[in-house]
Amino acid sequence: MQKQNIEKDRTQSPQIWAVGGGKGGIGKSVISILISMALAENGKDTVVIDGDLGGANLHTFMGIRTPSRTLNDFIRRQYATLDDVCMSTEQKGLRIICGASEVLTLANLQYTQKTKILQAIARIEADHVVLDLGAGTGFNTLDFFLSAHRQIVVMTPQPIAIQNAYAFVRNAVYRTLSRLTSRRPSLGDLVKAAMDPKNDIRVRTVSGLLDKVAENGDPKDAAEMAMHLKRIHPTLVTNMAREPRDKNAGRIIQMVSKKHLMIQAEIGGGIYFDPQINAMVSAMEPLTRVDRASNAIQSALSIVSHLENTGGDPC
Repeated sequence: MQKQNIEKDRTQSPQIWAVGGGKGGIGKSVISILISMALAENGKDTVVIDGDLGGANLHTFMGIRTPSRTLNDFIRRQYATLDDVCMSTEQKGLRIICGASEVLTLANLQYTQKTKILQAIARIEADHVVLDLGAGTGFNTLDFFLSAHRQIVVMTPQPIAIQNAYAFVRNAVYRTLSRLTSRRPSLGDLVKAAMDPKNDIRVRTVSGLLDKVAENGDPKDAAEMAMHLKRIHPTLVTNMAREPRDKNAGRIIQMVSKKHLMIQAEIGGGIYFDPQINAMVSAMEPLTRVDRASNAIQSALSIVSHLENTGGDPC
C-alpha cells in the first residue's frame, strides 16, 4: 500500500497543505487526519506528516504505538527519500510519516536540515501531502506553514482560541517580512519594532510599516514586501463547532487580517463536535475507523471540497 500509485505519471509535485494553529488543545492533529482521510476518500493518494518538532504524537491517532521509522531517520540519512519512511494506514490511499521520538534533534532544526525536508516533501510520490505542524509560532513551524500551497489555521469557537489563531497569522506575516529584511539591518529594525503592538514608532498596521519602509529605504523595498504578503492566504477552519454560526468563528480574523496585516484570509468551514472522535482518541483507537457517515467525516469532506475548488497558488 505504501506506493500503490507509484505507477502514476508524476509530472508535478504534490499539493502541500499545512495545518497550523495557536496553542495546543484545539484538535489540530485530529483535523489534519480527518482532512487527510477525506482526500483519500476522494481518491487522492495522500501522505500525512507529523511536523510537530517539539512533541510528535500523530501516530498515536492512527493506532501506531511505536513507529518503526520516523522523519528523524530521514534526517540522519538512514533512508534516501521520504517515501522510504512512509508507513501504511488502515485507510486506503493514506500513508503517514511519523514524527521523531528524539525531540531535541528536530526541535532545533538547522537551516540546511529544514531546506532538505522541504525539498524532500516536494518529491514525495503522492497527490497531496498534509503537514500537521506543532502548536505555537516557532520559526520552524512558521516556515513550514508558509511554504505550503494551502495554509490552514485551526481554532475553536472560544474567544481565546480565536485570539491565538490571529496571533499565529500575525506572526506568519511578520516572519515573512523579517526574512525579507534579514540582510538589511535598517529595514530589519523597523520590522522588529513594528512586531510590538505598542511600538514607539507609531506603526499599528502592516500598511503603516510599509509606508515607513518606503520613507526610510527604497519604495521598491516596500513594493517587494507587499508582493510577498500576497502569498499568505490562510484558510480558517473551526474545530468542535456546536452550532452553525460557530463555523464562521474566523470571520473576525478575516476582517482584522485585511485591515491590519494586508492579507486576505478565507473561511474554510468547520468540523462539528463529534463524541465518537473524543471516545476514539481517549481509547487510542485509530481514527481511520471512524464511521464514514459521522458529522466529523462529512464536515472534513466539505472542507476538502472547498479547498480543492478554490485553488491555492504555490508560494
